[in-house]
Amino acid sequence: MFHAMMRPILNLAITREEMNVSPKMRERKIVWKSVQIENRLDTLLQILERTRRQTSDGKTRLLGKVQRWQEQLDEINDKIRYIQKTLTPKLEKELDLKIKNKEILLAAMFQPSTKNLFLELEIQSQGKDNPFDDGGFEALISLSESAKRFALLGDAAISLAAIYHLWKTVRENVGHLTKDKSSIVSNEHLANLCDRWGLYEHRIHFDPETPSRGEIIHDKGTLVEAVYGII
Repeated sequence: MFHAMMRPILNLAITREEMNVSPKMRERKIVWKSVQIENRLDTLLQILERTRRQTSDGKTRLLGKVQRWQEQLDEINDKIRYIQKTLTPKLEKELDLKIKNKEILLAAMFQPSTKNLFLELEIQSQGKDNPFDDGGFEALISLSESAKRFALLGDAAISLAAIYHLWKTVRENVGHLTKDKSSIVSNEHLANLCDRWGLYEHRIHFDPETPSRGEIIHDKGTLVEAVYGII
């Protein structure tokens, strides 16, 4: 019903090619294809450990890279365990719902700074036996992009929920509505919720240790939006 109501304005954004496709075919469903994050991380750790054992002590540069990659993957696994054992039950209690697909929540916690790790590992695997013949590296590299898409959905959902909450009567002052809505959806307000849920300190990232306050507030708001985008 919502899609039907919005069709006139959505049609303005439809390309000429899309206009020749039936409305039924233009409908899109949000589908999550499992990345098998944990299995792939375990596979990478096994390969790195084998590489470490087979590499001579003289190849210090490669050994240094392998050690760094192992430490970063271990750090991701530690974050995943916390998210699964502590954060997920906490969010389910706070939101009064069951998060059916737990991997989507994991993906929502990946930050852009994780992309370089998987890009480096993909490059390291070139010319050798690729552990993933099903686009596994691409899936891991794209996790932070998936988190951004979830945040985009969450941003829209929060805005609609705020309007629904604030709308008292059809005579409600538009200026007041806009001001109050902006207050609810602001990054500062969402950051407070992020702190209550403990999202920021357990996000999956390799960000600099001294981000600016503005960057922190923005990242906190985006994390909350991503959570709302998956539920």
